[in-house]
Amino acid sequence: MNNNLYLARQPILNRAETIIGYEFFYRNTYGECVIDDPRHATASVLVNLLNHIGSSSAFGESLAFINTDGPLMLTDILRTLPKEKFIFELSETMKITSRIHEAIRYYHSLGYRFALDNASFHPHYLDSFLPLFPFIEFAKFDVTQTDIEQFSLQPNPYGKMKLIAQKVEFYEMAEAYEQLGFDYFQGFYFARAHIITQKRIDPQYMDVMELFTLLQDDAPMDEVCDSFKYQSILALQLLQFLRSVHPEHIEGTLSIREMVERFGKSALMQWLLLIIYSKSGTKAIDEKNPHAVFAQSRINRMLSLLEKIIPDPTENQIEQIHLIAMLSLLEGLMNVPMESLLLTLHPNREIEDALITHTGMLGRIYAASLKLETGDVNGAAILLKSYGITPEEISS
Repeated sequence: MNNNLYLARQPILNRAETIIGYEFFYRNTYGECVIDDPRHATASVLVNLLNHIGSSSAFGESLAFINTDGPLMLTDILRTLPKEKFIFELSETMKITSRIHEAIRYYHSLGYRFALDNASFHPHYLDSFLPLFPFIEFAKFDVTQTDIEQFSLQPNPYGKMKLIAQKVEFYEMAEAYEQLGFDYFQGFYFARAHIITQKRIDPQYMDVMELFTLLQDDAPMDEVCDSFKYQSILALQLLQFLRSVHPEHIEGTLSIREMVERFGKSALMQWLLLIIYSKSGTKAIDEKNPHAVFAQSRINRMLSLLEKIIPDPTENQIEQIHLIAMLSLLEGLMNVPMESLLLTLHPNREIEDALITHTGMLGRIYAASLKLETGDVNGAAILLKSYGITPEEISS
């Protein structure tokens, strides 16, 4: 099983050659651009971008241009994404039905932004897409497939849109389209598509479906929150997703439970649906991602050490251990700097000291767990000596 994910990114620049955004392209588990199912491709890009890589690493304060398929527009998934960060591109192959038209009109009324990908002057294309033009902000033209003379015709239906010339390979192409009024450019002349590679940390498919079913059945919030104690990879991905698109839901939070409660059951269901569409969950029970096994082992080890110090820990102490484990895993497995995490999270002093200086009981448990991951039982025992823990107890 390939334990890496791949995502292609190409910048979009203005006339001053300043990057204003990036277009993200689907790549399969082998790094190839092979698309069998457009909905899967769109969902996979979003899951890889937001659940694994993180928006701050992938595009920062720039815009993210995402190719969007029709069926995905008919869900509420887009409402879980921040409208100020994303531009959703409508493919020229998209079949514009009355339901798709109404969905785009509705999302536009909420402030979501759209672009036409591979826009055209062909009568068939205009017949299909012209009703959507009031809701479109950008129009992207493939310069290798566009008759430049069409732009001199009047009236120009694209006159009020921001125009992007894509697949620009030579300076002369950029200059010609700039003279036509294009303000944005994309292509090999400026930068090739860059492949982003990162570890895959996928949940078990059955875990995703089990939680999704709980939400469909309107299970109590306590039951939904409790499920994250046993589904650490989903908790890790949710933490990264919220860092990417809804940092307000994790700022000042003291537990995974609080984070889930803030996000809400409806949004959580749409987020899980995105994972289901992306097909990113492993389906075989014995097909366990080694990173997922490592993550669960750290959580279990830290909880076990807590129970050796306090045989009957409080729910709050368990929640704090879980959060510290999650944040440490986000740093180690998803390459998120701890300083960046703490700036977003603003945890209490006890959790911050545990993560940064490894002080206090929680910090000693975290540090001892790191020692045990390297097989250093004596080192772990030294860290926990003041709590009466011996090497023999740890080994047991």
